[in-house]
Amino acid sequence: MLQGHLTRGLRASLRNNGQAYGFSVSITAGMAVLNTETDVSAGAAVLFFALGAAAAFSVLEAVASHGFRKPMDEEPSTVTALGISLSLVSVGTASGLAWVIAHFVGGTVAWPLTGFVVSTVYPLAAGVELAIAQQARESSESETSEEKKQEEKDEKEEKEKGKEEE
Repeated sequence: MLQGHLTRGLRASLRNNGQAYGFSVSITAGMAVLNTETDVSAGAAVLFFALGAAAAFSVLEAVASHGFRKPMDEEPSTVTALGISLSLVSVGTASGLAWVIAHFVGGTVAWPLTGFVVSTVYPLAAGVELAIAQQARESSESETSEEKKQEEKDEKEEKEKGKEEE
């Protein structure tokens, strides 16, 4: 009984926190890279970073909701689970771009730019991962449906064959 509760709790935690966890890792890595790659130590740089990140989310929310007019649908939990399992790509891409900006742009301008880029790239890459997961689910359902049809056809043929033999 406890194992069932633990399993359900783990599933709920992963489903509800998976995308946020990947974003948290990416944005934290972005800031850590900025700290090590740039010579900026001013507290204002952190504020610039946060404003760049918030601006990106505002733009993405406006686009995804068609100007805040359409609700954003949730994916089925099986799609979300598979999409989250692919998050190595989205986290790696966003974190890698953070390093590129910090290393090659540098200075104070790298802080808001990194916040903006990480906060744009991670959700877009995660969206691609979810789209891949949805395609895999649809393909799996299609194959399962075709297999069931083939099984039904085979059973029908066997019954007809059995009637002919009688």
